Amino acid sequence: MEIACVIDKRLALLATSSRPGRGGGPRPGRADLADPVAAAEATEAMVRALEEIGAAVESEQPSEAFFAVEGLRGLYGGSSDGVLAAAQRAVGEEWRIATGRTRLAAFLAAAEWSRPVSVTALRRRLAVPEREAEELIEALERLGIETLTAFARLSAEQVSDRFGPLGLRARRLCRGEEEPLRPRTPHEEVAEEIELPEGTAGRQLDRALELLVDRLLAVPQRQGRTLLGLRFGALLASGGSWSVEQGLGRPSASPRVLRNVLAPRLEELPGPARTLRLRAVGLGPPARDQLELAVGGGEPRRRRLGAAVREVRAVQGAEALLKILPVDDASRVPERWALLTPYPEL
Repeated sequence: MEIACVIDKRLALLATSSRPGRGGGPRPGRADLADPVAAAEATEAMVRALEEIGAAVESEQPSEAFFAVEGLRGLYGGSSDGVLAAAQRAVGEEWRIATGRTRLAAFLAAAEWSRPVSVTALRRRLAVPEREAEELIEALERLGIETLTAFARLSAEQVSDRFGPLGLRARRLCRGEEEPLRPRTPHEEVAEEIELPEGTAGRQLDRALELLVDRLLAVPQRQGRTLLGLRFGALLASGGSWSVEQGLGRPSASPRVLRNVLAPRLEELPGPARTLRLRAVGLGPPARDQLELAVGGGEPRRRRLGAAVREVRAVQGAEALLKILPVDDASRVPERWALLTPYPEL
């Protein structure tokens, strides 16, 4: 199998930069990008661009993606070069693409890793906390095992005795023994963001979150489906960004449920925010299939109301039905007293 790797060129530069290693020699540096939210947004846009040309894409880390080349050759001139050219046009010049017979080989080619490849190349590929990966790499280097080739030559028994399950996983990577790609299921993007006035805090920030949730649930691409998870993020006023993944436990499209799970996250903001962002991480079954207990027999009425809201929006658009959201009635600026927000479906 021929696998293509697409990575951010900045990541490639970080991955191949030099810093002193054991004995004063160079070794590849950390491949971390400074802005996690920007990296996640850019990665999502890149993956969607690849999916538009027909690629089945696996992307489990920011700023990188993998897809199989074989199934696309018939669409692009019958050759791998045609597929890669189409992929490059789709994602843009800020991304670097290369191929290999495994994920690791494709990644090393895309990052233009110098030969022989240092064991530090495993750091990003082991999918474990950085400290665990660093401990394994340092242990290998102390024993004089400094390249992937040298590590691959060790027997499974030797690696198991000295390095345990993580060492065996790393050895399999070095020997090209990887699991098949796990492409994600393509889906419509469901995301919203809101710009915050300077000095937004406290109750105003809670109201901004409520508005953001209402807008997300009113996005036409959701098509009445529930959400499986959320990525909540912010652009900070001081620069940089912040984000966090939030699971829901079970599929939901209830504004109350979403606000309740996200409100505590506001306390984790590292500083004042100028923008809040909310993205759905996976869509579940239609909201009308989700049961929610109600007192006094109100559930049938809620279902009918939700269906009516969806029908109106389908004809008139997402902004057809709005409600007034009080924000800051003590403000001297009238525009801050209240905002219009999409009427909830449930």
